Amino acid sequence: MEAPPKPIVSRYAEDPAFDERIDRFVVGLGERVDAFQDAERLGDRIGLATLAGALRSEADALGYPPLSEAAGHVAASCSDPSPDALRKSVFDLTEVTQRVRRGHRSAAS
Repeated sequence: MEAPPKPIVSRYAEDPAFDERIDRFVVGLGERVDAFQDAERLGDRIGLATLAGALRSEADALGYPPLSEAAGHVAASCSDPSPDALRKSVFDLTEVTQRVRRGHRSAAS
């Protein structure tokens, strides 16, 4: 049986100056992923690109390179005519956000 992918922890997790921002960010990920999935389902590539850009920027600022990279893949797939590429990038982003949520201190409680 394959082990689940490792949780993702912010590179700033040990810096108290980031605690509140990271907490708000991680708590809001579920809602953000819902917005990504809704936009993908509706074929709203412009909306997806906007969401991806915002998520990428915030993930960079809060020390989540894998999440930033996944958001970048969504943004790139918005210009790919294949709906399958777009769907896969949103699916992959969803999986990375789950790993981020598992890596947050709230997951341990």
